[in-house]
Amino acid sequence: MKFLMAVMMMIMMTSPKKSALNYSMIMMLFNLNMQKQEAAKISYFMWGDELSFWTLSLAIWIIFILIFNKINLPSTYNKSMFMMLTLLMLTFYSWNLMMFYLMFEMSMIIVLGVIMTWGYQPERVEAALFMIMMTILTSLPFIVSMMNNSTNLSLWNIQYMKINNWEYMSLMLVFMMKMPTMFLHMWLPKVHVESPVQGSMILASILLKLGSYGLIRVTTINAELNSKLEWIIISFSLCTTLTMTMICFIQTDLKTMIAYSSVVHMTIVFAAITLNKTKAMMGTLYIMIGHGVCSAGLFYMANIMYKTSKSRSIIINKGIFSMNPTAAMMWFFLCMGNSPMPPSINILGEFFSFKSTMNWSMTSLMVTTTMMIMFMSSLYSIFMFYVVTHGMFSKSVIYINNFNSKNMNISSMNIIPMILISINPDLLII
Repeated sequence: MKFLMAVMMMIMMTSPKKSALNYSMIMMLFNLNMQKQEAAKISYFMWGDELSFWTLSLAIWIIFILIFNKINLPSTYNKSMFMMLTLLMLTFYSWNLMMFYLMFEMSMIIVLGVIMTWGYQPERVEAALFMIMMTILTSLPFIVSMMNNSTNLSLWNIQYMKINNWEYMSLMLVFMMKMPTMFLHMWLPKVHVESPVQGSMILASILLKLGSYGLIRVTTINAELNSKLEWIIISFSLCTTLTMTMICFIQTDLKTMIAYSSVVHMTIVFAAITLNKTKAMMGTLYIMIGHGVCSAGLFYMANIMYKTSKSRSIIINKGIFSMNPTAAMMWFFLCMGNSPMPPSINILGEFFSFKSTMNWSMTSLMVTTTMMIMFMSSLYSIFMFYVVTHGMFSKSVIYINNFNSKNMNISSMNIIPMILISINPDLLII
């Protein structure tokens, strides 16, 4: 297994253009080989467990979906997707914190390349610079902390790492920016708006999960400080989640609304990870997998609307799916998954997360805030559904006829895992 990377890179350089699917198949077989082992060692720098398996499975599934999209420069695009998948495999299976960080940042460079190459607006340069600056600002303290602890960076013995309060905060900050949480999220809606649909799907479904994955891995460091900060982090998470649900209501751009709803889900995940309880971790993984496929599907269908109406405005897209029942049904499933409501796996994840939070503190303020978040997050998803599927569509919009079999298949590939996993959620238990 340790020579797998070199072999795959040689295959990539010598094989025909349209072979990204073959590369992905190799990755999938490699990932299945690692399943159902408590801690599977591959080589001296790669090691995996159930969490690694499911996060890489999500990445492989999304890359499969993206390969089916027709795009300019297909050869460059296929190689970019394969490089992304390789980096993600190295990220999820590396067991050294510095190695994890390097792969983690290199995957952002590929997304940057996708945005700059296939983006269609000149403002994408500004969005890319904003993302780079925020990444650098949060990464520098983290690098200093790692250099101070360079002899003890193994993720499997990380609970024995002795770090001070400032180093712990730098560790939290770098993952909070990638999740992202409130106040570190400003780059996300901007990048989503300027990136092509492929960039948005990768960013929302995979790269936001890297922050959650990293936070799960390092949450055992400095347990004493973590227990002291619990009440600050959970209060901050619940208050900002409520604020972000309200911000979703004032958005008129579909992509921005979906991006802000990602921040809502990821902030709930942040609160659950901080508790470091079994039930909270189960809820975290359910939300990560469910939101990964759901948000990718939402961005894909928002792009279908954009191609029809030439606008991302919710008002201009009013009733655009009202004459296409298949598209309306797909949009309904995705909006209800984002809400979340049954039968998607997302509702189980949020139920476990909120249950863990209320077990931690049953004060009336905590219960009231949680209930308001659940109500408000359902409300903006329902709003997003009924505006697009009800009423007469604008006279400036031609009748939607581009919801063809390819679009239907790609939308179904995002919906089916979200529902199927909820039939037997024990599969995801870590």
